[in-house]
Amino acid sequence: MSILQSIILGIIQGLTEFFPISSSGHLVIFPYLFNWDYLPLYFTVTVHFGTLLAVVLVFYKDIFNILKSFFLALFKRNQDHASLKLGWFLILGSIPAAIAGFFLEDYADRLFSNPVMVAFLLLLTAALLFGSEYYAKKQVEKQSKDVYVHDELASSLTWKKSLIIGLGQAIAIMPGVSRSGATISFGRFLSLSRKQSVRFSFLLSVPVIFGSFLFQVLKVRQAIFDGGSTIALNLGIGFICSFLSGLFAIKFMLRLVENKNLNGFAVYCVLLSILIIILNFIKL
Repeated sequence: MSILQSIILGIIQGLTEFFPISSSGHLVIFPYLFNWDYLPLYFTVTVHFGTLLAVVLVFYKDIFNILKSFFLALFKRNQDHASLKLGWFLILGSIPAAIAGFFLEDYADRLFSNPVMVAFLLLLTAALLFGSEYYAKKQVEKQSKDVYVHDELASSLTWKKSLIIGLGQAIAIMPGVSRSGATISFGRFLSLSRKQSVRFSFLLSVPVIFGSFLFQVLKVRQAIFDGGSTIALNLGIGFICSFLSGLFAIKFMLRLVENKNLNGFAVYCVLLSILIIILNFIKL
């Protein structure tokens, strides 16, 4: 892997982890388009850690308040009940992804060598984005007032909603299905506002990315330690690029959803899917 590839793929990971267009899908598609070798696992683990730090940095207040409320609850002291509830909802929402990762990891890994399947799964991401925006718009039109009663995220969630949104995160184990796209869309289908859906989606990414990082780093630790200076340089560059582009993507998305829908990302997924399918037929 060259330094240029590390830069490009690090940026792609950071952007597509939080843009609803599938980071895992893009890490399959770009090597396919440019005839690069498929990514070594140690590089994927590293750039995912970069995006993890990005989301923690942006949402550090929420994360701190959640951890603080759990700590205070252990000693039965006064705690921030909204943060405590949100913490439990994040735990519940992470369960489906943990189960899917345990039982379906080998199947999902096989899809990383199948760009055409990734292309079709991108169409699923597009359908979720289009469908959820259409559904949410119709729900608002049916009501005489805004359907989103609560500004506070914890007040708008229930344990059932958290688990259902978590199912969206579970199906995103397949490359081409966007994790953020699926969780945001499921939130919209459940009558969360666009802003609430994005915030919960990004917070929900913390335990799943962290858990995946811990699980995968055990597999690649020896390769990292034995790789020498060249691998260390590539990993460092990929990490920095994924971290910085991840910061940009999170802040961009939080601003975008103030007054824009996500249909543009759905159009992008459709066009990219068509491109991959056409290229595959040309190469046959």
